[in-house]
Amino acid sequence: MANDSASALIKCALNCRCPVCRNGAIFQSHFKMNRECPRCHVVFWKDPGETLGAMYLDFAVAAASFLVCWAILAFATHLSDPVQIFILCAISCGSVLLCYPLTRSAWTVLVYLSGGIERPRLRTIQGGKKSA
Repeated sequence: MANDSASALIKCALNCRCPVCRNGAIFQSHFKMNRECPRCHVVFWKDPGETLGAMYLDFAVAAASFLVCWAILAFATHLSDPVQIFILCAISCGSVLLCYPLTRSAWTVLVYLSGGIERPRLRTIQGGKKSA
């Protein structure tokens, strides 16, 4: 974890880059996360339960977007409650889908900071004996 400044790790999270090598992409597409870094081959999430923490970040995004939009709708419009609830649910779901790579990337950086992601050990290759 050399050169792990906060700004470098935040940049990695926002750019969806590997926190170990800073170059490899965390995602293949918007919803398809790489199992390992294509550059340094470090495994991002070893256990299936590690996705639970990223769900907390998804919940925070949904709650924040819900509350901000609710305040705007409540004070700026005179829509009925069912219409407001429909709009707020659509915005909350949309914000989670839109921010999915960012929340997963941010959680991957947090897992890295906690020691859950380590550089792969170098394998030594034994030289073969030449037979005469």
